[in-house]
Amino acid sequence: MSGANLYNALLRPPIIQILRAQGFHSTRPSVLESLQDLTGRYIQILASSAAEHAANAHPEDPVPELEDFYQALQDAGAIRPQLREVEEDWQGEEDMRGLQSFLGWIKGPVHAEILRVAGFLPSEGDIVDPDAVKKEDFLTALKKKHSKTGEESRYAGTVIGKGGEEHPIVIEGGAPSIQEWGAQVRARASESGGMDSDTSGVSSAPSHLSDEEVMGA
Repeated sequence: MSGANLYNALLRPPIIQILRAQGFHSTRPSVLESLQDLTGRYIQILASSAAEHAANAHPEDPVPELEDFYQALQDAGAIRPQLREVEEDWQGEEDMRGLQSFLGWIKGPVHAEILRVAGFLPSEGDIVDPDAVKKEDFLTALKKKHSKTGEESRYAGTVIGKGGEEHPIVIEGGAPSIQEWGAQVRARASESGGMDSDTSGVSSAPSHLSDEEVMGA
């Protein structure tokens, strides 16, 4: 499965849960695929914008921080209304309406209903097990279902698992690394550069042809 298909497949369950939380009970596959595409593009915009802000704000350590994500949300229009910096400076205070509205949505009933449909909050009348209050997300449960051992080792080094350890790649011919192989190539090139062009040059003509046949060609 290609990367794009995998990401779309991982987006499908959350989008279905969000639609179900909003009262939709069915939809056409084409509509669901369009929502998947829009959601994926929106997440990509947020991620790339956060990376750009991190590279500009602290290039020595360009790992996105909270402020970078906050600015990315502003760029994407997720935090509104929001005054411009010039207007904030003129009023002498920071406009927090957009951020408060965003936090209000996270703590509000709409987001709570999404969590309930997704299985993270108990429904009315459910018997809550104190030991299982913190439920697993669908991806973790799915990986355990398809893994006989229930361990993460099966998915190590993949996009849905922990990062695998990097191992050096031995180049055929004895070079321990690509860097060492490049150094050997440059060394051979510099050695051959000091030789005469007649002996160091490589002819493009086949070796079995005579000089007359080459000139005639």
